Amino acid sequence: MYASAPRAGFARRLSAIIYDVLVLCAVIMAAAGLAFMLVHGLDILQLIDLTQYEDTADFFSQSLQRWLYFAYLLSAAVGFYAYFWVRAGQTLGMRAWRLLLLQQNGQKITLQQAVLRALLAFAGLGNFWLFIRWGKGLALQDQLTNTQMVLISKEQSKQLNLYKTAR
Repeated sequence: MYASAPRAGFARRLSAIIYDVLVLCAVIMAAAGLAFMLVHGLDILQLIDLTQYEDTADFFSQSLQRWLYFAYLLSAAVGFYAYFWVRAGQTLGMRAWRLLLLQQNGQKITLQQAVLRALLAFAGLGNFWLFIRWGKGLALQDQLTNTQMVLISKEQSKQLNLYKTAR
């Protein structure tokens, strides 16, 4: 049904990215707050000792903790995209701009494709591939994961209803 829809262009993809970055900031802030609360709770329970650190942020800036914290926040970001892409084929920004992510054969994407695509699409840089392979409508992350982002009509967008699908 959606496989024959036109592929999304650079401007719509960029618009959806800008919208999603706002939502992603909230997700990252919530994940960071949870990590800080966990470390502070461990300190209160005396399971770790933070007296040698200036504050909790200083604890996270140390070598091992820095990399674990980075991996944790990266997994929160990748998880955000993977959840919405697998469940509904759309993030909130994609819904606003009527974009739908699916496999090139028209099926929903898998969790493996979603995770790989999120990692390959780091900061949306893979979308510049649209200019290199002009007319194909596939970003670098699309080509490497056998996915495509299509533009759907207003009627198709209403039928998808993200709020019922992404639960």
